Amino acid sequence: MAYLYRKTRSPFWYVVYFAADKKEVHRSTRLRADNPNDTAEAKALRAELEAREHHRVPVVNSEGWDTWVPKYLERHCETERTLERYSDSWKWLAHWLQTQRLQSPRALTYRKALEYIDWRTTYKKKSGKSVGRNTAIMELKLLAMIMGEAVRLGHADANPLVSLKLRRDKAAKKPELTDEEIRTIRAALKDEPEWMQTAFEISLNTGCRLRETRIPLSCVNFGEDKITFPSPKGGEQRAFSIPMPTALRPLLERLNNAKQKVTVEFPFQPSRRWQQFFIKLKKPHLCFHCLRVTYVNRLRRAGVPREAAMRLVNHASELIHQIYQREKVEDVAQWRDAVQFAA
Repeated sequence: MAYLYRKTRSPFWYVVYFAADKKEVHRSTRLRADNPNDTAEAKALRAELEAREHHRVPVVNSEGWDTWVPKYLERHCETERTLERYSDSWKWLAHWLQTQRLQSPRALTYRKALEYIDWRTTYKKKSGKSVGRNTAIMELKLLAMIMGEAVRLGHADANPLVSLKLRRDKAAKKPELTDEEIRTIRAALKDEPEWMQTAFEISLNTGCRLRETRIPLSCVNFGEDKITFPSPKGGEQRAFSIPMPTALRPLLERLNNAKQKVTVEFPFQPSRRWQQFFIKLKKPHLCFHCLRVTYVNRLRRAGVPREAAMRLVNHASELIHQIYQREKVEDVAQWRDAVQFAA
């Protein structure tokens, strides 16, 4: 069995394994133990070498990816939304595996998997666009999860992608909408489909995500002034209710009187429709999620306690809640002279 070790006064990881002739080999990996990325690569190298030492018989006869990966994703994913996202990522991974002629999990190595990032970020779609590094890393982590299942099923002897530690690019912060931008968007939405107008108003007044604006009217209690979001991010187990914002009541009553079953029926790729809308509006830096950022910040400026604000927008983590906050100079101006020193 291969394993890693350190030598006194050496910054590198050393590895021990048995070669094809059964001789024990000790050598430096030239990967530094004080570097997290190098350490992750060293662990992957150890897994590769260990895989060569063992030749177990597969639990099933076929190792082909498509014979078991889709079924695994169906078992693993708790919600349809997660399954949809993972399945879309798997299509790209499967395409890459095919182009690289990696017909089974046993053929995949750590070094080969790293090539996926460059391949994915330079692959041009029909639109001429490509994805960013963070998307490629997210998909590679899915492949690591799939390789873990491959080991459990006997399709591979070891998972070379275990403990992936890859640097992600810093995501751009989504801005908060100003009153002027809100007026501009509302005016422009008059020429857009009604579902966009409805989704905008619901999110503006509740801070909910785009997918969450599709609310069954049966989940709107007009007698108790309450709205329930039955399928928020995280699945049905994260369902939550909020008091109905006064500004939303006329809209919800109109939709209910029209005998609609849900507030919004989405077209194909609703997020892309919003992206195109903001580009046409010559505000490509904006996105629909800016509404959530705006709502969280306005709750804070209104003096709403953090616990109540988190409850209103369904944030389970204070850390996540803080990410949405955008402190402006005006927000702290009242404390400009809070600290005084003797003259």
